[in-house]
Amino acid sequence: MTQEIEREFQANKIKRLPPSVVKDIELKNHARRLANLSPIKIKIRTCISCGALFESAGNRTCGCNTRSTGYIAGREII
Repeated sequence: MTQEIEREFQANKIKRLPPSVVKDIELKNHARRLANLSPIKIKIRTCISCGALFESAGNRTCGCNTRSTGYIAGREII
């Protein structure tokens, strides 16, 4: 019983993507489906910097270390 409560508590601590980002990904997935490409998947990941859980479509950090994270050609560089 306590593990179930702890799991629910952990699920509530996940940093969610903003609704506008989710909508944008849905629109991109619709276009990708028409082009016979694989869809973009939103996954729950663990931040490699702070260990927090967050929703992501590709990034490996949750934004906790924006000073030390950079982007080159659309890829996250830590």
